[in-house]
Amino acid sequence: MKILMVLMGMEIGGAETHVLELCKALKKRNCEIIVASNGGAYEKELNKYKIKHYKVPLHNKKINNLIKSYYLLKKIIIENKIKLVHAHARIPAFLCGLLQKKLNFRFVTTAHWIFKSTFPLNILTNWGEKTLAVSEDIKKYLIDNYNLDEKNIAITINGIDTENFSSSVKYNDIVKEFGFNKNKKHIVCVSRLDKDRSFCAHKLLEIAKDICKNNTELIIVGGGNDIAQIKSKAEKINKDGKIVYITGARVDINKFLAMADIFVGVSRAALEAMSAKTPTILAGNEGYIGIFDETKLDSAIQTNFCCRNCENISADNLKNDINKLLSMNKDDLKQLGTYCFDVIKKLYSVEKMADDALNVYESVRYNQKNIDIMISGYYGFNNNGDDSVLKSITDNLKKSRPQIKITVLSKRPFETKKLYNVFAINRFNFFAIRKYMRQTNLLISGGGSLIQDLTSTHSLKYYLWIIKTAIKNNVPVMLYSNGIGPINRSKNRQLVTKILNQVDLITLRDKNSLIELENLNINKPKIIITADAAFNLNLDFTKTTALKFDLKSHQKYFVVALRSWKYNADGFEKNMAVFCDYLQQKYNLLPVFIPMHPSNDVEISKKIISLMKTHTKYIGIDYATHDLLNLIANAEFILGMRLHTIIYAIQTATPILALVYDPKVKAIMQETNQNTYIDVKNINLTVLKNFVSEIIINQNKISQQLKTCAMQFKEKAMQNTQLALELLDKPIF
Repeated sequence: MKILMVLMGMEIGGAETHVLELCKALKKRNCEIIVASNGGAYEKELNKYKIKHYKVPLHNKKINNLIKSYYLLKKIIIENKIKLVHAHARIPAFLCGLLQKKLNFRFVTTAHWIFKSTFPLNILTNWGEKTLAVSEDIKKYLIDNYNLDEKNIAITINGIDTENFSSSVKYNDIVKEFGFNKNKKHIVCVSRLDKDRSFCAHKLLEIAKDICKNNTELIIVGGGNDIAQIKSKAEKINKDGKIVYITGARVDINKFLAMADIFVGVSRAALEAMSAKTPTILAGNEGYIGIFDETKLDSAIQTNFCCRNCENISADNLKNDINKLLSMNKDDLKQLGTYCFDVIKKLYSVEKMADDALNVYESVRYNQKNIDIMISGYYGFNNNGDDSVLKSITDNLKKSRPQIKITVLSKRPFETKKLYNVFAINRFNFFAIRKYMRQTNLLISGGGSLIQDLTSTHSLKYYLWIIKTAIKNNVPVMLYSNGIGPINRSKNRQLVTKILNQVDLITLRDKNSLIELENLNINKPKIIITADAAFNLNLDFTKTTALKFDLKSHQKYFVVALRSWKYNADGFEKNMAVFCDYLQQKYNLLPVFIPMHPSNDVEISKKIISLMKTHTKYIGIDYATHDLLNLIANAEFILGMRLHTIIYAIQTATPILALVYDPKVKAIMQETNQNTYIDVKNINLTVLKNFVSEIIINQNKISQQLKTCAMQFKEKAMQNTQLALELLDKPIF
């Protein structure tokens, strides 16, 4: 699990220490933690635990810093492929909320304190998908002021590392550094000394001479914008002898707490003191609880040891409680300190804090978007082969998961919606694609030969743009039974390598595609050879009928499915006409022409027919895939160029004479151990005639071979659906 922690800074403070301890605890549980903040004293501790830190100016609301932070965070999230962001404090949460809309990561926050909730701050505040509140009163504050749903708020704690904050920690170095008197008792206050947080420190200075009469020293630890005034007051008090020490900001707080006889303060610092078995007085800006013991546990927990809404701190109450502790015997003080430690061990351990966070992460770990799967491919062009692929993909996904929500990118969205009972958007509406991609759980690219530049570089870049858009939005990507290549242009090859190495899963329909991926150095995604999706079509066809096509029941025929192609040999149409005439005259076989892709195939089919001397049959375009399968099933063989015509022949165990215009055609012929193919650039009628003779002589044997291959291909093709659903159900981080 990789988590980006975002907070204002890593200077000394309660929230900062909370994040530091949480990062360390999660790191120990094999999570990968990255921190973004303005930096500070705790950076060294992060480095010690090999936790990467990025410096981002998140420490104030200056417009320049906000803009800079936005773009720095965006870069961090994209470069590190962050899918879970945990923000602490208002500014980080606001910026991360904006970025979530663009980058589509999962987003949680922790509420460490209460903020002003007046307009417009209430609108700018973002609490993420789930919120951790460090106390019950903060949870109530979130519900009352921000209308958060209670089910989206979890209570956590300020977890304390009891090994680090322990009474056994050695502190001789700080005694030497500051010149503390070992024989005196020490009252320690740890607090952020900002003007709005230093009220308790001022109260301690007010009573310093009274509480330090009895062989006692007062130590105030912390930094902030009020420290100059506090130091000034301390200097005046110390004129008659040094009893007050102002240390400034420190990272070795545990040493001061181990040395302390009494701690005065609130929040996390108080919990750390309790972990060191130090008797504690809960006093702070928010209010006063006093000496912590079993009678104060409930009120302390309710306010997260911050004293919110408790009685106001007064010099007299504080002085009386300190003097009470100073006058206690050692056994009573020890018993009080032991009780403090037991509370921490039982209720405020680092392990529990880590568990709280992991439980929230788990609750957002799975996809919860409006679209389960978006499918990109050559759809809506009335290409029977690609349409059969889409039908196979959608039918099998729905069969496995009837309630699945599918969106298809199509040239004719209305038609696609009607035919496949899916939601569809125009494949060239780039604004809509971006919008819906952010609502998508999985992108399927395919099937077919989308990743190639034989058609055009523009086509290749279009499909790569779709994939890249998904990646930018943290949407998992599967290339579904793809054929890869050829990719001839050097820049195109570089682009394909860069983008496909970022996808999650690639399934291929042939071994040649795997070789092409290896040549492109694409090795980061999981790659599996399956089979073309069309092999898993759920269609009924039979060897006994072709009535729809007005063919005589006794008439033997062969199917002709050719296409226009820029590299067809000179005189291609004339040679095909001569060949078809020959087959009719020699074997009494009727040529039956079918256009698999009407916009491309009709013209060449009609031109060949016009050049022929014998009778032919032309099948129009108003037929479904199962009708064409029926037609092919009853044929003696097919003369085909397009891959899916050949796939239909394999499914129906119909012998094939293939004209290779693309490596994918040769690949599937080789995979089925069929040698009856020839390149369209080098048409040789003698070779074609010999192939037909071979097919007619071995027709039954060839059909049996193809039947066996079809079963194997179907079994492999079925894996595509299962793999897609596994990726859909996979946690996104």
